[in-house]
Amino acid sequence: MLNSISPVNKVYETSGSKPVKIQCDDLNFYVCKYNTAHGSKANKLFREYIGACFIKEWDLSVPDFSFVKIPEEHISNIDGLQPFYFKNICFGSKFDANYKEVDKFLSFIQSKDKKKFVNKFDYLKIALFDIWTSNEDRNYNNFNLMTDVENDYNFIPIDHEMIFNTGNLDKGLYLISIEESIIGTPLTKKLFSSKELFGNSKLNDMEENYYLCINNCKEKLNVILQNTPDDWLIDINSEKELLLKELFNSKWLKDVFNEFKAFIHFQYK
Repeated sequence: MLNSISPVNKVYETSGSKPVKIQCDDLNFYVCKYNTAHGSKANKLFREYIGACFIKEWDLSVPDFSFVKIPEEHISNIDGLQPFYFKNICFGSKFDANYKEVDKFLSFIQSKDKKKFVNKFDYLKIALFDIWTSNEDRNYNNFNLMTDVENDYNFIPIDHEMIFNTGNLDKGLYLISIEESIIGTPLTKKLFSSKELFGNSKLNDMEENYYLCINNCKEKLNVILQNTPDDWLIDINSEKELLLKELFNSKWLKDVFNEFKAFIHFQYK
């Protein structure tokens, strides 16, 4: 748990939520999301938190994150921010000036430039994570990816509030389409040749790692849920039951990896 120590530094004008950048008592800046419906379940914050916890268990680069308490005096006199937005604990991702946004223009990189991306297979791993969590919000129109220009151009996935088919876990998960996946973008073919994907056992290795990652998430599930802030009003027992039923069942896990392979084959047919 962190506390802000100065007024909001910046408001990000995104198409969805408008996160704020603020300095906390560890002297770092965090990009924070907040609950605009105080008194109701903070479902979006919960999905943001769960997504960040799970993707960390997948051994992917993810910004350090924390729960953040922001008092009213640190958001007053800022247009568009209401004091009641911040009555609940916020979810903050540590700001890093070395992160640069991945966008459509990256699809025009030259072949020689792809060598910069030392851990480029993380791109496919993120895509697989998105299929597993039914994240419809990382695609050609909205990559929700950063790249760390000072650290081997690692891909940094951000923004997970739309996982579980935009928060419909209670209605049962369904597979996203290739248009809702970063596999369906031109950047995939820029990063990977067909030989890299089909000329060795890479997909088999990814499948083995996939099940290890799933197991990691399942083993940490209790701790993750127990750390959820009380003032988010999340029914932890109900969420655990839903997650075990929908996200971790064997049929869903098999369907997810089959869909992942189908997306790749479709891109290179």
